[in-house]
Amino acid sequence: MKFTAKRVVVSVAVAGVAVVAVGATVIATAADPVSPEITSPAPAEAGHGDEGRYTTGDYVLNVHELDDDGDGVTTAIGPRTTYYSKTLHGTGNRRHTVVKFSAGPESDAPIVFSYPVPAAGRAVYCVATGTEAAPQVRCETTALPAR
Repeated sequence: MKFTAKRVVVSVAVAGVAVVAVGATVIATAADPVSPEITSPAPAEAGHGDEGRYTTGDYVLNVHELDDDGDGVTTAIGPRTTYYSKTLHGTGNRRHTVVKFSAGPESDAPIVFSYPVPAAGRAVYCVATGTEAAPQVRCETTALPAR
């Protein structure tokens, strides 16, 4: 294959477009990803069906239970604390669709993890680990215990 200036320019241009497209996808995904729902085989704790259970690490964790319009409830949970949310599935006619998490004392800190709100009759358990500078949140959806 003979390399000409025209082929080199076209190859570089095609490669550049591919890099920009992949980079834009990665940036858009990293900006506000919603983790896929993970279902736990363990049933929800008795008495806590339809709730969210959030356990924090060594920092303040902000839990944002939001609807499709971004409206909802934000709760700041102190370090090394477990909090049960009775508003996971919304209040009144507002239904929450996503739970977002940020770390630190500021409620408008950048979102570090997002998880879909499970269907009614299911609970979500989330645990925060890591540090305030490098927080990690892991969530699982659980079914109500058998009666």
